[in-house]
Amino acid sequence: MDWYSSIGEMLKWFIKDVRNKTIKETAMAMGINYTTFSEQLKNNTLSAETLLRLAAYLDIDLNWMLLVLGYHGVVGAIDREMIPRMSTEFRETEKKRVLKRLDTLIKENPTSTPDTRRELLREFSKNMFYLLDVLVPEEYNLYIISERGKVKYYVDIPKSFEEHNSQYVMRRKSVNVLYEGSKALDILIEERKEKL
Repeated sequence: MDWYSSIGEMLKWFIKDVRNKTIKETAMAMGINYTTFSEQLKNNTLSAETLLRLAAYLDIDLNWMLLVLGYHGVVGAIDREMIPRMSTEFRETEKKRVLKRLDTLIKENPTSTPDTRRELLREFSKNMFYLLDVLVPEEYNLYIISERGKVKYYVDIPKSFEEHNSQYVMRRKSVNVLYEGSKALDILIEERKEKL
């Protein structure tokens, strides 16, 4: 993936694909003319003040951004693909909006979890990462991986070794299980159905 090749490209990707906002909406929130802001992103000419305001508005981990952009040397694939989660406050605000819409979609599609998932993704600009970040408990890690030019999202769910394979005598060893984004969303939708 080349979303991290420059600060401007990374921020455009983060605005759209991680925080489910538009460049225009973000420019307005920053009090910057849309055309000016677009040019600053395109030319990598954001001021330090604008970058800090963006970090506050979008809940960006600037240390992660420095790491991914290579300011600390060579970056491993795992570090690059493990995107920091939203802060609790930011997530709770977004979660109210997503759950309200999800509840309506579940009522409209009570028997089809895949249909509910497809509609939810459509409603939120097919933004899988954003939905996972909002809905998946914050103790889990999210990964974005590019395989053969296609972006895939994964949720890293720790399971006890005993749950994973009960024939072994070892206890309290942990094994992490990666769930593909669609499967993780389906699980979350099923759990939400049970609560309604």
